[in-house]
Amino acid sequence: MNYNKSTKLKYRILGVTIALFMYLIFYCLHNLDNIYIYYLGDVKSLYEKAEMCYKEKDYVKARKLYTKLARIDSASRCQYIIGDMFYQGKGGKINYKNARKYFLKAAQGGNADAQNNLGYIYVHGKGVDIDYNEAKKWLRMAAAQGHTQALVGLGGLYRNGWGVIKSLKEAFKLYRRAAARGNTDAMNNLGYMHLFGYGTYTSSKEAIYWLQKSASQNNAIAQYNLAILWIEGHGYPKNISKGAELLSFAAKQGLAGAQFNLGLMYLYGKGVEKNIVKAKDLFLQASTQGHKRATTYLSSINRNYDLNNIETDSILDLKIIAR
Repeated sequence: MNYNKSTKLKYRILGVTIALFMYLIFYCLHNLDNIYIYYLGDVKSLYEKAEMCYKEKDYVKARKLYTKLARIDSASRCQYIIGDMFYQGKGGKINYKNARKYFLKAAQGGNADAQNNLGYIYVHGKGVDIDYNEAKKWLRMAAAQGHTQALVGLGGLYRNGWGVIKSLKEAFKLYRRAAARGNTDAMNNLGYMHLFGYGTYTSSKEAIYWLQKSASQNNAIAQYNLAILWIEGHGYPKNISKGAELLSFAAKQGLAGAQFNLGLMYLYGKGVEKNIVKAKDLFLQASTQGHKRATTYLSSINRNYDLNNIETDSILDLKIIAR
């Protein structure tokens, strides 16, 4: 009799112990975020330190600090920033897989910048297969929050018919919404659409208005597009020197097409004073970005090939572009 009572008591104690243990596991699983925050200590100071390191371009240290903070479920901004650091290779090598992982966490937490970047990743196949439907999903989420670059991205889908029924009118509407909120890529694209009559009426006046508005805010593509209009005398009196000036602004911002064409102008003294050293430097900058013609010209100069027989009125490789 005493044996049975002892056995029952042991089983009860065991049952209570198991129940408490299971409750503890359940509690921990549902409070991991709070436990981790407690483990980190002064989260505010840690965040301020990460921000300071980032601003001072100490990306190695910033990446370590943001990675710690990004493990907090609600830290969508930190998740976005560390994702962007992996995407751009700040503080280490470019890693599109990790970038997408952090962008996804931030995007699921409602971060519009991360949602926009996920859309961009799927449009251009950065570390993943191109998936326009997935791109459309994330861009629409960001656009619903008023993210102007996402509106531009959606406009690109409609302009090209990627994952949606092609509609130049819809693209134009989206660009106009983004431009109204100050997005310079959208302003450039409105100029592009008006120049060719895509989704709206053809108007050189409207095209120049939007391109100038974008270029005045230092948009490299708009500066490049305006340079073409000056060089070709479209909507302006033909002025190659003015075109070269605008190309120089775009080239300084790293636009490969501007670097290449400005290099040609320096190579042949077209709109600028001939300068082989400047031409080589510009070709090198463009070549580093994968510009094939720049690589060819750079190689020819280095091998002392005679390039003087080329017809200099047709050397430029200029094409109006939208973002």
